[in-house]
Amino acid sequence: MHFIALASSLTVSIIFAVFAPVQLTTSKVPQLNNEEAPTNKLEIVKKRADLIRLNNQQVKLIGRYTSKSWKPDPQSTGIPGFQGLYTQSQIVLEDDTKVSIFPSWNKQSLRSPDEVEKYNNQIVEAIGVVQFEAIPFPNSQICESFINLSQLSLYIQ
Repeated sequence: MHFIALASSLTVSIIFAVFAPVQLTTSKVPQLNNEEAPTNKLEIVKKRADLIRLNNQQVKLIGRYTSKSWKPDPQSTGIPGFQGLYTQSQIVLEDDTKVSIFPSWNKQSLRSPDEVEKYNNQIVEAIGVVQFEAIPFPNSQICESFINLSQLSLYIQ
């Protein structure tokens, strides 16, 4: 009998501990910031040499926005009867180096029609982390430079 009483009181204690109100704290915990550096302090990428030098860093990339669209194989989309287009975009640097907006093997590389209409053939500034001639997996035949985009806007000199 004592065993049942002990087990019952333990169970009740555990239940109260789980459902007890949580006390909020006012401690000063530093907040994480998504941007590694203020945008006015970022290094600027305008040429291939800049891209190589600043590989794997957050930068401000400046160049001409271009895009290409195509009709995908409906079976590869995973959407039965898909009728739309896929559009991927690149930023072309001063020396004609092409930097994809996200790697082509990533779904984020598919750009919206609104973005393409707004920026196509315009000079833009893109903020994000750049990768120079990355590959999706070892021994891959695909190799491309890209930016993991966090911000895109028209370039104002």
